[in-house]
Amino acid sequence: MPVIRDRLIKGDSRYAVDYITDAHAGYKYYANRWQFLGDSYTGGYDFFASRYLEPYYYESRDDYEKRLRQVALDNHVSSIVGIYNSFLFRKNIRREVGDLDADPNFQAFMKDADLDGRTFASFMRDVSAMAMVYGNAWVIVDKPSNQVFTRAEALQQGIRPYVSMFTPDNVLDWKYERQANGLYQLTYLKVKEEIIEDEQFVREYTPTEINVYKLYGKEKKGEYLETIPNTLGKIPAVCVYARRSNIRGIGISAVGDIADQQRMIYEEYSEIEQIIRLTNHPTLVKTSDTEASAGAGSIVQLPQNLDPGLKPYLLQPNGSSIESVLSSIQRKVDAIDRMACLGGIRSVESRRLSGIGLQTEFQMLNAKLADFAMNLEHAEEQIWDLWSALEGKAFDGDIIYPRSFSIQDKANDISVLKMAKDAKPTDPMIIEKIDKMILETITEKTYDEVKQGMMEEQQAQPLKLDMQHPPMESPEDMIKHMRSMVQEGYTDEQIMELHPEIKQFFGDTDGEETQGS
Repeated sequence: MPVIRDRLIKGDSRYAVDYITDAHAGYKYYANRWQFLGDSYTGGYDFFASRYLEPYYYESRDDYEKRLRQVALDNHVSSIVGIYNSFLFRKNIRREVGDLDADPNFQAFMKDADLDGRTFASFMRDVSAMAMVYGNAWVIVDKPSNQVFTRAEALQQGIRPYVSMFTPDNVLDWKYERQANGLYQLTYLKVKEEIIEDEQFVREYTPTEINVYKLYGKEKKGEYLETIPNTLGKIPAVCVYARRSNIRGIGISAVGDIADQQRMIYEEYSEIEQIIRLTNHPTLVKTSDTEASAGAGSIVQLPQNLDPGLKPYLLQPNGSSIESVLSSIQRKVDAIDRMACLGGIRSVESRRLSGIGLQTEFQMLNAKLADFAMNLEHAEEQIWDLWSALEGKAFDGDIIYPRSFSIQDKANDISVLKMAKDAKPTDPMIIEKIDKMILETITEKTYDEVKQGMMEEQQAQPLKLDMQHPPMESPEDMIKHMRSMVQEGYTDEQIMELHPEIKQFFGDTDGEETQGS
């Protein structure tokens, strides 16, 4: 998309604002939905301020505001995203970065990736969370444009690539074009940056230049600020998906349906609060001439000529409907757990699930997490490609995210294995197999991995210096001393290292026995 800067310099300011804020059709369609998803994740004041509670018919503004203040949000979206991320980043991510490891800027970038104190691992964790909430998140890799003449000056001034994250509601426009080789490449991007007082900055990326605009004032006037050459020749941005949709640049939220259920629960909590108030504080119905006061020991004064059919009475709803609302809320929570495949993890009370049902749920959750991991892995490789290009290098490394997350009910598995062992099977192979399975369940490693680790640990065990090792002069000394060393945990290699005379000793013994025979 060409940039016609004359429209911003010579044109009418209102027309400039229209140009600056012009957005992608997908952005206009999903903007409100993205705001709802973001508020559902953050909760708190953001959710309250967006007025997601449905007003009653004929409800006054003051009553609606009061009802908003009296209901709280049970934030399932934040809880589920947190659980997903805890599984995704529980195991270390293998980052084999090749030649980048020798780059002086690499370690600085890993410790402070966004020039705001976040490590790169923490940054990717936040990117993962935002991608799950919105369906996708954008990561832009940039480098300060300070004029330096040598790499030493750049290192001295701390000029290095850094990353920034933008949620979809801050990415106004984008465009992908199909290349001659069939690859789709991002050729245009426009993002909203930070707001400073009443000024909003907008940055526009093309393959050749980066333009910066400013929106300011209550009437939102537009202004062109500067143009920075894009030395990469491509847009340094990566779209990180949670799940891909059929529109490039827009993903499918992992918690979209859960956010809708959460809003319904929010409405029903408001209903419960209203039922409790109406039940505990009934409404008095009286004529205008009747005088009544509120509180304990209150007196109602009736006119002497009042029609008996118009005597005051109380309207008090039946509070039994609370149980039906609570039952409805519980069904929605169960639906949320089922959609998130977290019924066996988020359960606050003991639930009897069949072994097959629990195993199936864990497998579905493992598959969901594996999909997230693959998308993050692909996105991070693209990020390192851009980072390397800004350093004048080519990325030749490999990024590997875990594919299996060992999601299982350890307590239940160990209990079943213990019952099998208590049955006292007679076949040694069965006993050995049960012991191996118990070890693998506890350590979350295969039996061979555990055995290899124990051997390496034993081989790496330092020699014990508190034991004296004088040269052995007789078979009796050899047998006694070697027995003590074995009991102390010395390996064969360590024994031979401490007593090299053993070989000669055995040779002499053979010779004596030969002569004696």
